[in-house]
Amino acid sequence: MTMSRGDQSKPVLDLRRIGKRFPGVVALDGVSFDVRAGEFHAICGENGAGKSTLMKILSGVLTEYDGEFLVRGERAAFAGTRDAERAGISIIHQELNLVEQLSVAANIFLGRELKRGPFLDEAAMCSKAAELFSQLGCPIRPSQRVKELRVGDQQLVEIAKALSLKSDILIMDEPTSALTETEVERLFRVIETLRTQGVTILYISHKMEEVFRLSDRITVLRDGRHVKTLDRKATSPREITHLMVGRELENTRLSENRTPGEVVLDVSHLSLAWPGHARRWRLADVSFSLHKGEVLGIAGLMGAGRTELLECLFGANSDAVQGEIRLNGNVVSFSHPAQAKDAGLAMVTEDRKRLGLFAQMTVRENITICTLDEATSGPIVSTKRERSQASESIANVGVKTAGTEAAITGLSGGNQQKCIIARWLRTNPKVLLLDDPTRGIDVGAKAELYQVIDRLCRSGLAIIVTSSELPELITLCDRILVLCEGRLTGELQRGEFSEQRIMELATAQTCASEAEPASLL
Repeated sequence: MTMSRGDQSKPVLDLRRIGKRFPGVVALDGVSFDVRAGEFHAICGENGAGKSTLMKILSGVLTEYDGEFLVRGERAAFAGTRDAERAGISIIHQELNLVEQLSVAANIFLGRELKRGPFLDEAAMCSKAAELFSQLGCPIRPSQRVKELRVGDQQLVEIAKALSLKSDILIMDEPTSALTETEVERLFRVIETLRTQGVTILYISHKMEEVFRLSDRITVLRDGRHVKTLDRKATSPREITHLMVGRELENTRLSENRTPGEVVLDVSHLSLAWPGHARRWRLADVSFSLHKGEVLGIAGLMGAGRTELLECLFGANSDAVQGEIRLNGNVVSFSHPAQAKDAGLAMVTEDRKRLGLFAQMTVRENITICTLDEATSGPIVSTKRERSQASESIANVGVKTAGTEAAITGLSGGNQQKCIIARWLRTNPKVLLLDDPTRGIDVGAKAELYQVIDRLCRSGLAIIVTSSELPELITLCDRILVLCEGRLTGELQRGEFSEQRIMELATAQTCASEAEPASLL
């Protein structure tokens, strides 16, 4: 089904005046451009620009829209994703679309199960899934249940699922948003292999280094409209960013003239066992302090324990935590996030879809759900007060929405994340825990969120932030702690920051997984 790179001048996709409207929102407005066979075509734009909506139309997820598009010269009329797959188009969604209770192999072949007679051929599905993961260069076990995997590994399952379809038009919607640098490099090698086979790739990303490393052409969308399509060699990251946001972004240097205050959080010899695993410890003997008015970064490769550390602090880990945590000088021990919230901690989770959103609720309900007592009169919740509070938060954080009563699932990923952040800020926390908070957020929204974090920090809030993007930590943080396989391998002050130094600590050879936590010897 694949086409040779020699066909690259011939459009494989021709979009003509594509439009899509949701209640109160124009998601796409007359978008027209073409995609050549065998090219790597990047789609850029801020959250809410219409990128994901357009890709859902092309892949048969959305079937009602204005305009038309042609696939290999023929008008497409998809009734669903199966029609798109039969036409050679598959999509890797930004929001994971996996069945958590099923195995990895079962998810990859869901709806296309391999059979031996009337029975499922699980051995064959596991074998083919293993081949796909071998191609991706990752050690995921096909028999493992998806719910046992971290977000990054779940995203690799989505990628393997799309590759299994052997489509010659592959749509990737933020495929690296939850991947480590090593996993990203693996994916790029797979992409290069696919390109040599003539596969056409439409690639949505907010990361300019990825766009300019891989793309042949770049299409920019803004506010649902097609702004421009440019050859990658004829443009620059600065120009693309300017076209995306319609303005120049301020390159503000954060953390300048910030003066941290007294210690708010003091963690001593924190350890978290890993029963049944060869490494034995998810976290081993981690100690640090956090000051008022400080942004403390947590760096490390996937599996280093970044998320586990924040979960332990927030009482969100079901396993017993060893060590001591002091908040404002008092020893605390949280067995449930509600206790942590009441004590003055707030946490924005890494997995927005599973752990952050209430998908059936409105924007208003998602923002106010942790502070409903502020909108009550006796036993009655005042919707009017809720709307007022939600409107205030929407303005403070800069959420793009049709209104407080819009469905949260109708917002772009970045705006959903802003709603979650707004929810926790309404609790007036002393310590804010941000677990990879800009995952899936565009450059414009990131810059706005950085300013929000800086403003909160200067107001006295103590903030811990993890990120899979080292430049982000270097931009935001006053100090950076580096974890390797659950152990703290380094602490860097602002003047010592560099990507090379952080990676050296994150891959420290002295990080012996079999070692016991020092405090437990």
